[in-house]
Amino acid sequence: MASGSGTRQRHDQTRSALDTARQKVLGAVAEIQNAEAQIAAAAAGREELNVLARQLDALEPQERELRAQRDRAELDLQDRIIRMPFQGSIDRVFVDPGEYVVPGQRLVMLHDPSRVRVEANVKETEIRHFRPGTPVRLSVDAWPGQRFEGVVERVAGAATSEFALLPAPNPSGNFTKITQRLPIRVALRPPPEDGLLRPGMMVQIEVARE
Repeated sequence: MASGSGTRQRHDQTRSALDTARQKVLGAVAEIQNAEAQIAAAAAGREELNVLARQLDALEPQERELRAQRDRAELDLQDRIIRMPFQGSIDRVFVDPGEYVVPGQRLVMLHDPSRVRVEANVKETEIRHFRPGTPVRLSVDAWPGQRFEGVVERVAGAATSEFALLPAPNPSGNFTKITQRLPIRVALRPPPEDGLLRPGMMVQIEVARE
């Protein structure tokens, strides 16, 4: 411009372009520094992840041990649960809470209300009237005037005296004739209402005749 080979306008344009280029350089440097800071933060985060991964690896054996303890506890709990094979009613409990028991020990007495049956002892002089499939009628002392229908399921092959704990032999030869009884089993059809008949009730049975 001093020698006259350029104009002030051209000089001002060039100066402005130089200032703009310098600002771009400063902006690029700032972006580079920001990127470097992000890279450093990412590297620090990666190192932290590596530390956490090593901690997880160190905790893995402890996790397996805790899982094994949990599985053993679940097995112990299952071993201490007695599951009934049907929906029944408990009639009597033979142990107290906290009492130790042994395998084979009787714990409870229960029955299935939906499968109530009658065990009757019929005189040997009348057993000929009772055969499997024979329809019978029953009266229960607890429900006077009410009749229940049933069918003979089974007739025992021996008298009840044959199953006594203390049989009564007759070595002297003296003989007193006593009418023996034979057990039969009767299924109620249709089944009675839940809770209507309970184990131990007194029942009278007769052959149902048309």
